[in-house]
Amino acid sequence: MSSLAYGALTRKREEATPGTSRRDSPPGLKTYVDALAALVPAEVLTVHAAILAKASKIVTSATGDTGTTITDPETLKWAFVALFLISIGLYVLGHVGLAGRNAWDRWDWIRMFIPGFAFVGWTMIQKVTMFDAVRPDWGDVPRFTVALIGAVVLAAIAAGLSYTADQKRTG
Repeated sequence: MSSLAYGALTRKREEATPGTSRRDSPPGLKTYVDALAALVPAEVLTVHAAILAKASKIVTSATGDTGTTITDPETLKWAFVALFLISIGLYVLGHVGLAGRNAWDRWDWIRMFIPGFAFVGWTMIQKVTMFDAVRPDWGDVPRFTVALIGAVVLAAIAAGLSYTADQKRTG
């Protein structure tokens, strides 16, 4: 979905009358939608794919096997950090909105990191990503395990925090 949408959903839940944003008031969506938006930072995943296409190449070995090789690991390292930070910034932008609403609460300090950590998880679970430039020494099994456990934990946190936003009393 979107880090920006996740921030906007949170804003709409906080603006609604407490306890009504899951059905009666905007956004009118169940809390699992927030978790989905938080765990699929589509904007940064799209940019990641575009950068990766330029910083890697498909190679064929002498035996005819093909694989992908990273050609510019240094660029991928700093781009990885930049995309992590951009995903946080997109949540913040979505949450404050274009009007610059300033209803930040302590839970937003946790919420804003969820899309960033989701981005890290997506790069861990896939083959040949920016994560390979950052941690080339991690094997497939530890990467996959950490990413899957992280996804379950992040989904639970995002769902719980969307319920918290639904119950928030603003003003």
